[in-house]
Amino acid sequence: MNGSGLRSSVAFVGLLFALLAGSAAGASYRLDGSIAPSHYNLTIGVLSNAADSALFDGEVGITLRLAGNTPVSVITLHSDGLNISECWLLDGATGAQVEVIASERLTYDAATQQVNVPLTQALQPERDYTLGFKYVGRIRTDLVGLFSASYVEQDTNVTKWMAVTQMQRINARLVLPCFDEPAMKAKFLLQIERPDGYQAMANTRLRETTAVDQGRFVDHFLETPVMSTYLLAFMIADYSARGNVSKFAVLTRPEFYNYTEFSYHVGLQVVTEYEKLFQSPYQQLGNDVLQYASSPRFPHNGMENWGLIIYSDGVLVQEPGYSDGWSNKEFAARIIAHETSHMWFGDSVTFEWWSYFWLNEAFARYYEYFMAGQLYPEFHLDQQFVVRQMQMIFNTDARNSTQPLTSPESEIQTPAQIAYKFSGITYAKGACIVRMWRNAMGADNFDTAIRSYLEEYHLKNTIPRNLFYYLYENWPATPYVDLVKFFADYTEQVGYPMLMVNASSEHFINVEQKRFLLNPLDGSDKTLRYTVPITYATNLAPNFYNLTPSIYMDKLVDVVRLYFDEPIDWILVNLRQSNYQRVLYDPTLMSGLQVALSASNHSGIPVENRAQIIDDLFNFARVGYLDYAEIFEFLEYLSLEVDYVPWYAVYENLDLVAKRLTPEQLPNFRSYLEDITDTVFNKLGVGWSAADTPMDVAHRNKLVSWLCRYQAHQCREKVNVKFNTEQEKPSPDYRETFYCAAARDYNSFTLIWAMYFLETRPSEKELLWMATSCTTTYETYYNKMILNSTESVENKKAGIARLYEQNPDLVQPIFEMITQNITELALDLGSWSDTAEVVSNMAEYFTTREQQQLLKDFNQDNQQLFGQSASVLSQALDTVEQNLQWAEQRLDKLVIFLSRRNGSSGQEATSILVLLVALVSLVAWL
Repeated sequence: MNGSGLRSSVAFVGLLFALLAGSAAGASYRLDGSIAPSHYNLTIGVLSNAADSALFDGEVGITLRLAGNTPVSVITLHSDGLNISECWLLDGATGAQVEVIASERLTYDAATQQVNVPLTQALQPERDYTLGFKYVGRIRTDLVGLFSASYVEQDTNVTKWMAVTQMQRINARLVLPCFDEPAMKAKFLLQIERPDGYQAMANTRLRETTAVDQGRFVDHFLETPVMSTYLLAFMIADYSARGNVSKFAVLTRPEFYNYTEFSYHVGLQVVTEYEKLFQSPYQQLGNDVLQYASSPRFPHNGMENWGLIIYSDGVLVQEPGYSDGWSNKEFAARIIAHETSHMWFGDSVTFEWWSYFWLNEAFARYYEYFMAGQLYPEFHLDQQFVVRQMQMIFNTDARNSTQPLTSPESEIQTPAQIAYKFSGITYAKGACIVRMWRNAMGADNFDTAIRSYLEEYHLKNTIPRNLFYYLYENWPATPYVDLVKFFADYTEQVGYPMLMVNASSEHFINVEQKRFLLNPLDGSDKTLRYTVPITYATNLAPNFYNLTPSIYMDKLVDVVRLYFDEPIDWILVNLRQSNYQRVLYDPTLMSGLQVALSASNHSGIPVENRAQIIDDLFNFARVGYLDYAEIFEFLEYLSLEVDYVPWYAVYENLDLVAKRLTPEQLPNFRSYLEDITDTVFNKLGVGWSAADTPMDVAHRNKLVSWLCRYQAHQCREKVNVKFNTEQEKPSPDYRETFYCAAARDYNSFTLIWAMYFLETRPSEKELLWMATSCTTTYETYYNKMILNSTESVENKKAGIARLYEQNPDLVQPIFEMITQNITELALDLGSWSDTAEVVSNMAEYFTTREQQQLLKDFNQDNQQLFGQSASVLSQALDTVEQNLQWAEQRLDKLVIFLSRRNGSSGQEATSILVLLVALVSLVAWL
């Protein structure tokens, strides 16, 4: 599964609360394992109830036997929201009836989502039984279990209905009574009864279709391989197929057929390459068909149901001129590579319990980048991995709210606790650790280990030590590392190390470690240490691509000393940011790296390491190890940098600083921004070309957004010239950025506004809505497009946010405009809670005490209007105070640096300031 909402710290807090609540209840959420299912014979019927079309009929026969030798008189399994009308038990060998269990004898536990089936005759060992149910369920609207979706057919304007399943995490119990735990694998034989005009799609190939009566049919599917309940899937829709539905096909609504050629081609390539990599043909896994199906409503980018991978429409459909840009294709290739890898990692070989969920998703996220990058090298996904995965998850893993990859099973029991494992840590950190292992042991050794692991546990369930065994067996003998500690440190512990690299003499470099934390006072364990792989290059030995560690630093060792025969000018630690760690250099070594980066071709230092240095420096300044003035001086080298990946790290980190600068400080920041972006802006400009590479498009998006937001390089004027003279639309993946920049001009704003009103395509209309909200004509926009429009509340809130985010110099007047008549906005949004959210989000961009006072006055005058939502405004005041204090503590020297840098004697003042900052840093090391 590839989700999109897994990184919210708010969600973490909510889940942690749920964890405590669930544990306190003391209920038994796990089945006791005394019964093992082996087969489900399932029939689902839809659209048969004229009085309530949202109901579905179900009948299931579950073949089971005892897992041990002790007779069992009560069968406990999962059922949630199903109305069971009949229940029976048959002899598995003969089919003879053992007993009928009246439905009123069944007992339910809503908390554990379990149903208990009492028997008059206990189940006996070494006998097969069939437990049967007839029941009725509801087709849901909340994207779990069996849910409904619809779309409007373009040619006829007719609304078409469809039904889709999403069983992960524990939603199979919403569709059938079952043993809904990943280790309780079984085969499924599925029949779907549906009306004429629809087709059913499922995990396996369609065997036959038989007529029932009155225009109703039953689709019979082949038996599935042994698999977990969460992988059961089916869809009922009027869809067309590209490809062979008996082997490989892409299934979408008919009007999308011509737009699925790219995703179909990617799928064919991905399957072929995985078969080579794992040396295991897909069909030999146990299922002879693989189908990709799209849905207009789906909770995730994709879900890895065995044989029927369901994706959101945006993954499989690339419509020319609208969703076929470079970024769309990269997204499609990654998600397809991710979900298809699950056929091996997750479907064939499955984690034993949710506490080990990373055994699925860490590998899928890693192969998402590795495989898509191999097939489409122009996306440079191996390089992008460090900024979009590692550097992204570092901040999550540096907080007390983080979690280990492996949790004790006892801590992951309730539905909320299971949901807790679906986090960015599982996906992104997991992928980083897999990449670290692969690079440290070597690709050939790693691939051999993975093939052996997949072969040994085919159709079985695993725990981490099963994987570790094969990594251990194939790990190179030198350099020595305690692999038991190494594996545990990064899967059972939270967090990661920062390495402090210090030139103790001309010939020795000392390396120490400590845990990196964004807030050492947040309750995190500061004492954690790690087994640290160390890779490095120097000016005397600039080999940046040998990722085998030179040494492993044991977690009990205080200092590792690196010896050099000759004095070195610079050292670079953690080559290609392969290892899961940050690196802090002393002032002398940092100065040497700046010289190296400013030399021809950046002294050969790879883009991943340039991005690493940038990201590390910003985060060390964020927590006070370094000063931002020193960082900004170091980043003067960027005037020679044109590659996207290092700049990506700049853009991601610079935002925290830029939005804390006051309107009076922005002109000096603008001057700095112009200087460091001069070379790359001359290369990319604001226009577009058929010769653009994917990296050109991605970089121009961020560059133009930044320069136009801060009015640098006459960006807005250049965009408007292009907007008024260019006949062709920008590419789909640059369009919103370009129109956003253009909309700041009033005349262009009115044209884009008109385009928005005339547009009928929902996705393009939303793009134009967001673009218009970048305008500087904020009063017109607010009064015409917010207060008097029919747009959704969510789009209105997003539009208001974009209005001040894209015009940081206008935050205060926009706040004053909105709060002048706050009741008017509340009436338009329909609630005071949404209105409080708008005000609170805007307060995040306050940078002066004057703005803080405006918020205080507003809160005091209006808190009674907000009712319970007044607490949101109080929290906003606290946030503003924290932000102002942070800026006063962290940015004072930077403000002086930017001011003096742009003054008449700026060069001399800058040198003095940098020297002072360096001396302060040097003292901190002593």
